[in-house]
Amino acid sequence: MDIMKNLGFSRRGTENQNGMKNDYVFQFSDRCPRKEGETRIYNLIILDESGSMSPLRAEALSGANETLQTIRTAQQEHPDDNQMVSFVTFDSGSSRHDVRALIDNEKIENVRDITPEQYQPWGGTPLYDAMGLSITALRNLVKEGDHVLVTVITDGYENSSQIFSAEMIKELVDSLSTKGWVFTYIGANQDSEQTAGGLGIHSTMDFKATVVGSAVMWDRMNSSRREYYKNVRRNKASGIEMECDKDFFATKQALTRITPERIDTLKEGEIFVFGSNEAGQHLGGAARAAVERFGAVFGQGSGLQGRSYAIPTLRLPGGDPANRLSLQAIRSYVQEFIYFADAHPELTFLVTRIGCGIAGFHDEEIAPLLAGAYSLPNVYLPASFWKVLSYQYKS
Repeated sequence: MDIMKNLGFSRRGTENQNGMKNDYVFQFSDRCPRKEGETRIYNLIILDESGSMSPLRAEALSGANETLQTIRTAQQEHPDDNQMVSFVTFDSGSSRHDVRALIDNEKIENVRDITPEQYQPWGGTPLYDAMGLSITALRNLVKEGDHVLVTVITDGYENSSQIFSAEMIKELVDSLSTKGWVFTYIGANQDSEQTAGGLGIHSTMDFKATVVGSAVMWDRMNSSRREYYKNVRRNKASGIEMECDKDFFATKQALTRITPERIDTLKEGEIFVFGSNEAGQHLGGAARAAVERFGAVFGQGSGLQGRSYAIPTLRLPGGDPANRLSLQAIRSYVQEFIYFADAHPELTFLVTRIGCGIAGFHDEEIAPLLAGAYSLPNVYLPASFWKVLSYQYKS
């Protein structure tokens, strides 16, 4: 069934079957000509801009722009990806259209970051309309051989759509899923698995509607996005279509990628990841074990050394709080580690409870910094870190 035609969207200002007037036609432009034989990766991101997102506005902007940077980096490292981006927001009750394309089917190299002026939460949540309009518009552009990743992010339930219903969205999603489209749903203040299941979406993630919870969500999502791109490249190289949405958010992986509480020996290819100090004085705790057993180098504060990898959480050795690095500084070292682990899939990294011993940090402080490694199959984390990262909504 041609849903858009059935709803009266063939021309501007027509009336749909619900009796609602539509003063514009929602469509994506197709102004980027293809090269002969070119296939594309279409990224459609649908972000809630309703009033309830106001407390998370800064985090939403930061996370959205980090996502754009993730796509840029993928394109720069793999020019044959041909990454296309459409970024849609939705709200009701303002003077603007309920569903807006902040980025209208652009090549990622032409995309600029989203500004605070562009994202101003207000009004209700026309989630179904946002999904129905944007997914249908994108469907008109996708060609055989293209890959499509649709990401829906919302902190509340549908409450103000006037065109699409849940049943219509499910019909649309079911139809396109059979063609290889990957749909993901990320939600707060709800059971995302139950909500998305009614829409035909099976790859879901809950997040806490807090500053930290929002930041973790974006990092987890971008980690999963990078793995999706790897799978797409494997598909192209092998010619064998793989299930790119299988355990998209690595939920099942989290149950098996747990660092042992005690590590005395390492298997071939395993790397012991420990918390250190910038001076590289590995005098106690896991750092001392790294020197004695796994080739850590005294005087080297960070990075790979022997069969170990150091992530500084202190300036100098000792538990004096004044020696602690800021969480932002630790995050920078953690990011270096994540990039390194991502570039070395042949190695398996066993991350210990870095910073939670002599340095005196808590799991709730350090674990979120590692959310960017959430979907990396070669990074193992302590069970206490997984408990922090793998938030599941409970009513």
